[in-house]
Amino acid sequence: MQCSRAPHLQQPPSRRGVATVEVAITFPILMLILLFSIEVARLNTLRNILESAAYEGARRGIVPGATVEDIQAAALAITQQSQAKDVVITTNPTVITSSTQSLTVSIDVPLASNSWVGKPTDRHMVRSCTLFRERTD
Repeated sequence: MQCSRAPHLQQPPSRRGVATVEVAITFPILMLILLFSIEVARLNTLRNILESAAYEGARRGIVPGATVEDIQAAALAITQQSQAKDVVITTNPTVITSSTQSLTVSIDVPLASNSWVGKPTDRHMVRSCTLFRERTD
């Protein structure tokens, strides 16, 4: 009498190379997700740095006796710590006098020169802060 195996115990057909094919298909997708996550995190960090630099520049500018050069130095110090490139700092008004009521500091950086992963379009990230000046009289 010959024994036959149960159907659920039979040997499956050869599956050699299946894992290699699965990795070859999913690995590029996984890498794209990883690189996209890195880029989004970098741009979010850059946004926060620009907001902080604009605020610190505006804080420096609202005290009596401050100049536009003081504002730009304070904002530039923060952006340089993060290694942001091609930073443009503007103030409104461009000349601070004793009658200036409020001050707006804007910081503009191009995304193309501040991207780690890819080179996006010619878009810019702009952040600004407006504060009222301190009065001594």
